[in-house]
Amino acid sequence: MRRKAGSTSRRGKVLVFLAILLPTLFTFLLLILDGSNVTASFRDAQQVADTAALSGADELFFGSSTGEVEATAREFAEANLSTSSATIEVNCPPLSGNFAGSSNHVEVILRDAVRNSFGSSRLGNEETTISARSVAGLKAVTDDSAIIVLDDDPPPFALSPVLPIVPSLPAILGGMEVLGVGRVTVDGAVIVNTDWGGVDEHGEPVEQSGLPPYGISCTPILATSKLVATDIRTTGGVDRLQNYAKYGGSGSENVLQAKRRPVPDPFRELPVPTVAADAANVKAAFHGGRTIVGLPLIGPPIQLQPGVYEWITILAGRVEFEPGVYIIRNSDPLTQISLTMLAGEVQADGVMFYITDNAGYSPSVGSPDASDGETRPDGGGLLADIVGLLPSAVVNIGLLGSSISPINDSSSPFDGFSFYQRRLDRRPMVFVQENLLGNGSLEGNVYSKWGHVILAGKGTFDARFVVGTLRLIALLDMDIRPSVELPPAYDVYLAE
Repeated sequence: MRRKAGSTSRRGKVLVFLAILLPTLFTFLLLILDGSNVTASFRDAQQVADTAALSGADELFFGSSTGEVEATAREFAEANLSTSSATIEVNCPPLSGNFAGSSNHVEVILRDAVRNSFGSSRLGNEETTISARSVAGLKAVTDDSAIIVLDDDPPPFALSPVLPIVPSLPAILGGMEVLGVGRVTVDGAVIVNTDWGGVDEHGEPVEQSGLPPYGISCTPILATSKLVATDIRTTGGVDRLQNYAKYGGSGSENVLQAKRRPVPDPFRELPVPTVAADAANVKAAFHGGRTIVGLPLIGPPIQLQPGVYEWITILAGRVEFEPGVYIIRNSDPLTQISLTMLAGEVQADGVMFYITDNAGYSPSVGSPDASDGETRPDGGGLLADIVGLLPSAVVNIGLLGSSISPINDSSSPFDGFSFYQRRLDRRPMVFVQENLLGNGSLEGNVYSKWGHVILAGKGTFDARFVVGTLRLIALLDMDIRPSVELPPAYDVYLAE
């Protein structure tokens, strides 16, 4: 059968057209492949930049220096980049964007050149430059705080009966406990690192069960007993949601943040008291042990000077502490307590008590306390569990209008501190507000990194607590209203 001439002509034209178009189609295909390669390379670089910035922000969270923050972010980027040709820029604080100049943020910029294939190179584009930028930082997730409980897993212990004012108390059921017949109101956030059990803000068990011990425990005798705060945040859980309420909020408003990341010690960089650290307030004069039994009300005041003491025991009389730091490095041989204010009228304004279990502590060098760092002390052992720990301090605040206020010196590292216990000293500190003959006052920072602090009584306290564990015993309503607050809890997040 004879083919038509027109059909052959059309097929020839198609072949010619394909021959002309095929290189162009191939070039477009390579351009698409180049684009996909660039997109994939950018996506990988952006992921590395994001995680590197977050790793730097983690260092910010724990209070690392700018150099440590930048080094951590850079090391992470170098370890995770798939190419060695990329340049890495890390800035803390960021140099550009919405958070430029913010010390709470870190910026990571990655730049690299992606080699192109034939399709792009024949158009004069041998490589494509990519740039990935990320900013991560810290975001406050609570109000400024008034109470920070640091110990994530405190050892159980009982408290021995203390003189006539504190009965024997059983082992703690929570990193923070609220006991008694009144309401504890905190004008600020309560932050507890204890990761023990309980329930979260949805009523779901933390970890495998909601059984004790708890991150926070509120065991009321009356139905009105509650812990009220602007925020309540714990690494573990709580016993019952009904025991917690938001300060200034409605009764139905959820105040709890459970199963959250623990916060670092805000005072981890605080030095121990030495003359070199604070020559104006720390004195090397040695005064031995003092047991004071003066005439109440009518007797002349007994004045004490800053310096080093073996113990201070006040049983009666009028006592005035001159402003400065009082280092107490041993304990009364009769009571085995380092600092006792049992009765009398005490005026300790502009004062910080530093209590240590190191009998050889020297204000010249501060050793070995100066090297305590973040090290956790050993537990008290079976004896402390059964017999109980003796406290390092027993302070009866509410007698005859006694007053305790902190160092007031903006140039001092101890500005705002009234009680500071050696970090490795686990002994409890006991503060009692009985209001028998007057309304005493306790102000300032109470810092005992791994120790247990008990505040019992009623009334209002202009105080802040950074402690290992805390027990609040409300005889009636107790208010903690610090005029100067502690830092809030922060979370790490991607900002840009």
